[in-house]
Amino acid sequence: MFNFMVRSKFSIFGVNAVAALAGAVLILAAPVQAQKAVRYEAKPGSKVRIEGTSTIHDWTMDGQIIGGYLEVPAGVVLDQTQAAVTGVTGGKLNAHVESSIPIRSIKSTHKGMDEVMQQAMNAAEHPKIQYRLGEMTLKEPHAAGTPFQFDTKGELVINGTTNQISLPVSIENVDKTKLKVIGAIPLKMSDFKIKPPAPKIALGAISTGDEVKINFEWLVALPE
Repeated sequence: MFNFMVRSKFSIFGVNAVAALAGAVLILAAPVQAQKAVRYEAKPGSKVRIEGTSTIHDWTMDGQIIGGYLEVPAGVVLDQTQAAVTGVTGGKLNAHVESSIPIRSIKSTHKGMDEVMQQAMNAAEHPKIQYRLGEMTLKEPHAAGTPFQFDTKGELVINGTTNQISLPVSIENVDKTKLKVIGAIPLKMSDFKIKPPAPKIALGAISTGDEVKINFEWLVALPE
């Protein structure tokens, strides 16, 4: 009888302890869940343009695919009608960005030029241009009713070569759930181990300039 009572007390105590422990875990987990990041996923409607020069004329290539996502901490509200970004202190936005552009999706009006550029960028082995955000700083003061202006730093990967870049961007509200991220940056092909193409034609060879400019408009939206 005594042994049974002892076992019963320990059994009851064990159940209570487990219940208390489970409750504590739920309480501790609640703030973590509350701080879950808000993710804006890439959507159709994006634009990217590469502008360059050559010995016969300037050239452009255009694409409409930018994949990836923009993630911001819970509590951050990007509403350009307001004079400040809710949830941002000291100008720093602890955002996370992963984006990519398929090289074969960027095209000119000439198939031959597309093939030459894809070969120069080694698209078969490195099929995407990739970007990873490292730091994002709000330019202040922000005027209500205008797009937000940010200075960003991150890693740009082209042709398997990674370079650190500084990229100013603006972010504007398309609607309550959708954002447009706009930016432009000059680059050198040689910085990414790309030899500027020099295709041969009937009249000789065309020399392509090393410097190019990438312009983009990236649409991202909250999950529906």
